[in-house]
Amino acid sequence: MMIDAVLLSYSVFMVIIHLVIITGIVRACAVSKKQRLAAQKEKFKVSIIVPAKDEADNLPALFESLENVMTPGVQVILADDRSTDKTRLLMEDFAIRHKNVKVIANTELPKQGMNPKHSMLATASKYAEGDILMFTDADCTVPPGWVDEVCRYFQNPKVGLVFSAVVTAPGTSLRERYQTQDHLMRFYYTVGAVGLGSPAGGYGNNLAIRRTALLDVGGFESIGFSLTEDAQLIAAVRRTGRWTVAVCPFQPVLVYAQPQKRLLDAAAQEVRWSAGAIFGGDFMTALMYSFMLLFTLVGAVSFLAIPFHPQAVLYYLAPVLSMVLMALAGNRYLKMDKGFVLWIVPCALLGTLFYGFTFLTAFLIPSVSWKGVKIKK
Repeated sequence: MMIDAVLLSYSVFMVIIHLVIITGIVRACAVSKKQRLAAQKEKFKVSIIVPAKDEADNLPALFESLENVMTPGVQVILADDRSTDKTRLLMEDFAIRHKNVKVIANTELPKQGMNPKHSMLATASKYAEGDILMFTDADCTVPPGWVDEVCRYFQNPKVGLVFSAVVTAPGTSLRERYQTQDHLMRFYYTVGAVGLGSPAGGYGNNLAIRRTALLDVGGFESIGFSLTEDAQLIAAVRRTGRWTVAVCPFQPVLVYAQPQKRLLDAAAQEVRWSAGAIFGGDFMTALMYSFMLLFTLVGAVSFLAIPFHPQAVLYYLAPVLSMVLMALAGNRYLKMDKGFVLWIVPCALLGTLFYGFTFLTAFLIPSVSWKGVKIKK
């Protein structure tokens, strides 16, 4: 059949493209390894910025992890965005106990052309005293060597921005394990993009930028509206042509985030990420995400067609195989434990269907819900 010939050709082409992305992963990781091993020549002053809204349940774990990286020369800025719980009180209590902590309390609506988190980052960055600005979220915990390891990359004066991996806290349920795999799958795509010379996307809750690079792009105010301000920032730095974007795909800088408690919430999070990347305005980021999600959409539709057309299993397994190969390539450097590796295949089988749903939803809905606020794409 003509349709079979087209779909088979499409699937083979997509698998080949993923093999190219895997070469990008290998290249980016090899370069990153050399950068990480560079001798420490300069001691940077660092500002860690944490935006938060209604995160009282998660802040104690974050604060405990921050205490391990708050060495002399490290400033922490806690930015509360109109919280209705005890978020601000916990922040202020933490600041009382640590003189290098500053609390910013916002009572106003987001600035024009910004989503709520984007607006808070723009405000908080004005108070940063560091040469390097590092970002994480209130539902995360950072590793003890986080600051020192990331700052190694800035020994290269051409590096303007560094992003690293984020995974959800280890769990035993399928919902928790899938979210861990999902975070890493998205991360591996961004690593491959760096290796291919076109950085696009990254995790804003494990990201660092040189102050001069942020000033060069005009600050957060100038990067344009998006649901995913981290991807916009990375794209803005790339487009300057003056700075390189580096990635650190190694365990010592791995940040853990709390998983979504319901599968529906995880799906909503993915829809927001996908809509932000596709409609954010940066061509390379939109191309990368659209490519990934369209591939899995074909796989998801093929899965539904298997009872009526058994040959469709080939088109379903093509994205599954691609995701498994990418996960194995990335794990060669990130070195997740054996429990993670054993779940690569079942999560890839589920991910093909999940991403297909995400792709359709991200395109069809006019807005997303985020922290109780409706935001247009």
